[in-house]
Amino acid sequence: MKVSVIIPAYNAEKYIKKCLDSIINQVYKNLEIIIIDDASTDSTKEIISMYAKNDNRIIPFYQSTNKGVSAARNVGLKAATGEYIVFVDSDDYLTKEAIRRMVDLSLKYNSDFIDNYHLLRYTNKKGKVLKFTEKKVPKNVLVMGNIKDNPKIITMATYVTGKLIKKSLFDDLEFDENLKCYEDMVLEHQIKPRIKNYVFMNRVVYIYEQRPTSLVNSLGKSHFDYIEAAKKVKNIYKNYSPSIKEEVSSMLISNMFLTCITKVVKNNGTVKENTILAKEYLNKLIKLFPKYNENKKVNKLIRKYIYKFTNDDKKLEKFILRTKNINFINIYFRFMSITNKYEIKNRLE
Repeated sequence: MKVSVIIPAYNAEKYIKKCLDSIINQVYKNLEIIIIDDASTDSTKEIISMYAKNDNRIIPFYQSTNKGVSAARNVGLKAATGEYIVFVDSDDYLTKEAIRRMVDLSLKYNSDFIDNYHLLRYTNKKGKVLKFTEKKVPKNVLVMGNIKDNPKIITMATYVTGKLIKKSLFDDLEFDENLKCYEDMVLEHQIKPRIKNYVFMNRVVYIYEQRPTSLVNSLGKSHFDYIEAAKKVKNIYKNYSPSIKEEVSSMLISNMFLTCITKVVKNNGTVKENTILAKEYLNKLIKLFPKYNENKKVNKLIRKYIYKFTNDDKKLEKFILRTKNINFINIYFRFMSITNKYEIKNRLE
């Protein structure tokens, strides 16, 4: 079974060697390694070229203009000839047996989608490395089937990196190049209804280097893309059962609200400007989900504050003023590094 590993890269000279080393040294050798340089202005292109000369499994593409991660991944998808796909970001890396373990599970359970939680590594301002998984890793492998039999699949991690995905699931699909954030969330939900047997492995095999400067941790209006992404995800499930639609709505409403208070309003604007920005964002949320308050799967506190903030500008402004200097991202990292800490026991895990 050939596996196509797709790596988009842009100005990744500090990290890309570690990423590529982790892939070319995989125990599982039947790989094609497709790496797309998105018009980097540093030495990324030269590093890729050097690696490609030394390993004929590496297929490099060099973009003449910077088009973004979605366009780069789309180039990789079109070029891939493997039966399965694994996406890896250029500043992340895999454990040595990552692909072998996922391939073994796909064969054992006849699965077209092998999922897993990432190990997140984050270095705070004091230089301390925090390590954790976004949720607790299950004790046993979870054989979950399809979303009609098991709607819980819908709320599993919504990004594409580090997973073994059957290439046929991508037929006629591509990443939305108009979205600068959350484009992988949309594509993953386009794929989920096609999955015949979703399997969640009980090991961490992907190390995700969280950086304060990364796009997902950036602050400001760019996160309005979550609204556009949520519209697309909601539309994917429009013909499904009421219970599945409720599950989807609950997930999106909760994440939209948390994105607003932790990222959208955390920019260099004044309290007044951020209040206007937050109000605009929350009004878009309500327009997309006008019955949000009836969805009992949404945390009661979140429903309460959506109502409060959209109906009382002074309370919203007061909240933004009080939390202006609170870095919710750092708080989240510190909390998770205590509650969901995970150690890679050996290099072959």
